[in-house]
Amino acid sequence: MADGNLYSGSHWQRYATRDTDEAHDFVRRTFLDIKVRSSGEGRDGAGLRTATTALADVGVTRLHYSARTQVQTAPDGDLNIAHLMGGRFTLARAKDEYRMRSGDVMLILPDDSEDLTYDDVDTFVARLPRALLEKVAHVQAGVSATELRFDSSRPISAALGRHWTQTLAYLTRAVLSGPALMTNPLITENARHLLAATALAVFPNAVHTAALRPAGEVTPRALRQAVTYVDDHAGQPITVDEIAAAAGVGARALQLAFRRHHDTTPMRYVRRVRLERAHRDLQTADPTTGVTVAMIATRWGFTHLGRFSTDYRAAYGSSPSQTLRT
Repeated sequence: MADGNLYSGSHWQRYATRDTDEAHDFVRRTFLDIKVRSSGEGRDGAGLRTATTALADVGVTRLHYSARTQVQTAPDGDLNIAHLMGGRFTLARAKDEYRMRSGDVMLILPDDSEDLTYDDVDTFVARLPRALLEKVAHVQAGVSATELRFDSSRPISAALGRHWTQTLAYLTRAVLSGPALMTNPLITENARHLLAATALAVFPNAVHTAALRPAGEVTPRALRQAVTYVDDHAGQPITVDEIAAAAGVGARALQLAFRRHHDTTPMRYVRRVRLERAHRDLQTADPTTGVTVAMIATRWGFTHLGRFSTDYRAAYGSSPSQTLRT
């Protein structure tokens, strides 16, 4: 399997089988239920090889499967999004057929059955739980659980398809590469919500039309309550829903209020506060005790040290390492 160094470590669970039935059972356990219509083995049987890890309730799997197979899906509401890296893959529903090429991205519809045909495929699949998507959709556009539906397996555009693969590649290298990062609650929460928000942006769904709805007004007092809540809870995993609840307003209205009065979003404000806390820690830390910039950045949920350093320098006029040394 290519790029094997990305999938090393005890947090990546490997599985391989040449038995067709075992391969189908793996698909059912890991992704969604399927009804197998045909399966043609090669000389080496099914030839399934996988590496799987999890970011809390989000599963990520690199999978190669050599057998030519046709199945019908029995979706359960969760999202399975695949980046095809090799082989042939076709999705069909009624008269709509999506023939994927290497590099394409697709969503297996979470609420509608589809016919899938795949042959000698190499894919990178992310499975996102329905509850996470519903939570983020409600924050972004006030979409309720019953309203959230995905309309197509295709990305809205090729550029958005590439955005999905780039986002997942970044998280693979910056977060999924280390068990310590994956157990940091600030990092885990940010990564999960980033994937969900990206999925909602990339594939056609109810969020894109609901975002046009008018939002309610947020009073100055409510906005101050939201800011206070962030200041008091910056060291914990917090969401827009929680900030909005503390302020007694709707999540989407809070988003608009932050943009109008603070020229930012609630979660960018959270990031700004955490950057300030990291700055304080760097100022007071003693580097002779072994404290490093990476340790402090990770403590406050920053996984990309280059981006952290850039943001830090823009805010404080010096590098994090300079602050730590002085």
